[in-house]
Amino acid sequence: MRASDRLLFYTGEIDFHFLESPIKNCGFEAEYTANVKEFARLCLEKEFEMIIYNAYEEEEVDPLVLKSLKGKNNLFTPVLIIAGKEDKEVMNTALRQQYDFLIFPFSPDEITVRLQLAVKRKMTEVTIHNKLVDYSILFENFPTGILQTDIDGNFKRFNRELKNILGMNDMDFTGINFFQLCHPDDYLIERQSLDRLLRKESNMVSFEVRLINNDGKTIVSRIKASSVWKDQSTLGSFIFSIQQIV
Repeated sequence: MRASDRLLFYTGEIDFHFLESPIKNCGFEAEYTANVKEFARLCLEKEFEMIIYNAYEEEEVDPLVLKSLKGKNNLFTPVLIIAGKEDKEVMNTALRQQYDFLIFPFSPDEITVRLQLAVKRKMTEVTIHNKLVDYSILFENFPTGILQTDIDGNFKRFNRELKNILGMNDMDFTGINFFQLCHPDDYLIERQSLDRLLRKESNMVSFEVRLINNDGKTIVSRIKASSVWKDQSTLGSFIFSIQQIV
């Protein structure tokens, strides 16, 4: 049994050990506790595949519990809150925190299904998170300058190589937009190229312009640009690939 296959169950004052069999059948090695402080400590010290908190007939989810559930060890761990039909504040908290909740009474089969769905969701979320991390690493370390702007040229995201090409740091990008970096004599070239994207005449355009950084240095650049559309008629952003021409 791997450590990540553990389940933490805060039972409160009600004995939920009748669920031991379905929990075990789902592949979990469960830890049970009726003490909030012990529950909080376990959340902060250990990593669990699933966490269940019994808030049945409680006025609210204990603030100590909410704080401990945000610990880094269980950042992606599905949380299942058990509540009663009248525990509206508990259910509101579960919705605000994006936790699942299960209304008591329920059958062992019901919790088995919920556990299986929660584990699948966690696997999906972790996979998406890892892909986003990989994408972020690729973006930051790409050997070409990469820039994303909104339709007005305001900077949304840029990588390390772009800062190297332009000789600028993060603070230099505040208060200006990408179009303002273009040499006045070359601005029409850039604008006409981007207008082709706006008219959907092309999926990508390429052009050469002079960019002027905050220190007044001119950088001759080859730029490829593409557009990202939110829908058929709404432009979300421009993506630029920028290489310095020596």
